[in-house]
Amino acid sequence: SSQVSASDPQAATIRPPLRSAMEAPFIDAAAAVANGGPAIDAHRVCSTNQLAGVRVLRPLGVVRGITVRSRNALVSFGAGLKTLVGGEITSMTTLCESAREEAYNRMLENAAQLGATGVVAVRYDTNSVMDGMTEVVAYGLAVTDGTVPSSAHATDAEGGMARDRVCTSNELPNYSAEHRSLGVVQGLTVRSRNFVADIGAGLKGLVGGEILTYTTMCEDARNEAYKRMVAAAVELGADAVVAMRYDTNEINQGVTEVLAYGTAVSSTAGSPGAEWPAAGNGGGGMGVALPGEVVTTVGRLPGLEAQFSLGIVQGITVRSNNFFSKFGAGLKSMVGGEIATWSALCQEARKKAFDRMLTQAKERGARGVVGVRYDCNLILPGQVEVIAYGTAVSTEPPPASGTSAAASSAGASTAAPCVPEHCVTTDVELQGHGAVRSLGTARGLAVHTCTLVRNIGAGFKGLVGGEIRNYLAMCEAARGQAFHRMLEHAADMGATGVVAVRYTSHSLEPGVIEVVAYGTAVANTPGGSVDVANPNLNEDGSLGQGFFSTTNEILGHPMPRSLGIVRGVTVRSRNVLANIGASLGAMFLGGEVGTWTALCETAREEALQRLSRQALNRGAQGVVAMRYETNEIAPGVTEVLAYGTAVTAGPDADPRLFGR
Repeated sequence: SSQVSASDPQAATIRPPLRSAMEAPFIDAAAAVANGGPAIDAHRVCSTNQLAGVRVLRPLGVVRGITVRSRNALVSFGAGLKTLVGGEITSMTTLCESAREEAYNRMLENAAQLGATGVVAVRYDTNSVMDGMTEVVAYGLAVTDGTVPSSAHATDAEGGMARDRVCTSNELPNYSAEHRSLGVVQGLTVRSRNFVADIGAGLKGLVGGEILTYTTMCEDARNEAYKRMVAAAVELGADAVVAMRYDTNEINQGVTEVLAYGTAVSSTAGSPGAEWPAAGNGGGGMGVALPGEVVTTVGRLPGLEAQFSLGIVQGITVRSNNFFSKFGAGLKSMVGGEIATWSALCQEARKKAFDRMLTQAKERGARGVVGVRYDCNLILPGQVEVIAYGTAVSTEPPPASGTSAAASSAGASTAAPCVPEHCVTTDVELQGHGAVRSLGTARGLAVHTCTLVRNIGAGFKGLVGGEIRNYLAMCEAARGQAFHRMLEHAADMGATGVVAVRYTSHSLEPGVIEVVAYGTAVANTPGGSVDVANPNLNEDGSLGQGFFSTTNEILGHPMPRSLGIVRGVTVRSRNVLANIGASLGAMFLGGEVGTWTALCETAREEALQRLSRQALNRGAQGVVAMRYETNEIAPGVTEVLAYGTAVTAGPDADPRLFGR
């Protein structure tokens, strides 16, 4: 029978009798491993911040699974032929799915070694190590509903913080409710592979499979970035880091940047309101921008009452190292290891983007920025775009009227705003909006390039280093158009707001970028009744659009039972005619490459439909905490992943299990 300890609030977890693997909140990880079975039940792994069925969890720390894999020579040759006609490359799709599964399983193995019985807030991160070789990382917060092993409380000698005080979720289970934010912290490293490793990897690429040397190198780089992030948090006086994320980018051939970032928090409450800047309209005691303490990767700022959204703010920069730094980095790549000049460049680029985001927030009269995220992209070898974005918030409600978010972001002039600027947020909730139902995931996509003349100018700028304004304008235009199209899509769905907005981008080829903006369309008016036991399906048998969400729930349709992580993957190539036509248009006209935009949209939709079918095969009625990942795995060949947590209302659900 269920037992709840009144004396130990951490033990207040309801545990019904085990009736089946699907219905059990957790399984005994140690016993499962001893019996040769799976360490962690797949239904106990989710991309949401909480695991349905367990009211209180105990954190064990962030766990990772990494693999670097290559295709064999025959697959590469077949893929090369396929690019002549375009379309999906089935053999590569299978290989990419295998790599995702390998990284996922290693994450679970590492979690089981810590004594975990579940993993929450799971994310993927992908990076092209070199043509035909891809790094895939799966990571999340290992949790248990049992006794926490003493090793979880051990303080990292190099980082200075206990392992179980860092999490990928927005809140740390059992952490002080009175905590305060100390600001966003990050750890960054830029590393190269050595010459000998490259030769060995090249030979391994003939037969395909995992490249263990690169896997080890990538694991070391992530570990170093993680330790630097923790050290930065400890320096601020933090005793925990929440909403931790990785961001990876190949900034030159054989040179990879790895960033770990999150929000440093302290369980020692500060003076209420003392640290908050005065509200202003561009001045007003806020200094150059906003103080770091009022910027966070989570959705709320402790101590700031009645937060109202002022819309999404962002800062973008495109920067390059100078010729001499590049030459020195090239020599360093002969022996491998960290490249200090590139690390300094990437730190500078991140800071510039972050500061511009804060300046934009200040201009709107914001009191803070929540839901901060980074996105980065390689424009050309050695020339990197970085964007920092989040949601500006205030204690005062925004004006009732104003420009639409689409017009503001894209510089478009619209006769009537489609979605008000303050009704778009990176947070999972839209404060003050009163959303009552989800309408599905809205998406906007754009592929942009510069003209030949601007590309030449950017190339000359790369000799002296610094910011490259030609590419900055291109990136701003691409992100603005993708954002505008997302809002148009949301408006077509009848939305009054968009929540949990994210960007993802990558370089299709040198000087050409794809940008996707996506989020969950919501409405603050009730709609018609829907029978979630028999949800409306599309003609191809996939879930209807209203049953997908980038948030942790589907508003209006409670689905408290998790069925585990589901994925949809496709690898597609552009055909040779599309490539020629797009290249000619880009050379003389610049701007959007319409043919490639259409091809990329097709790939996204295919990945989403496969995600839907996998969810239905598990008996799901919806997918929450959905995300996209994209990777250019070879010239002209792109992998697109859609993933999330399959959920259902479930039969005979005990309502006591599903307290929110």
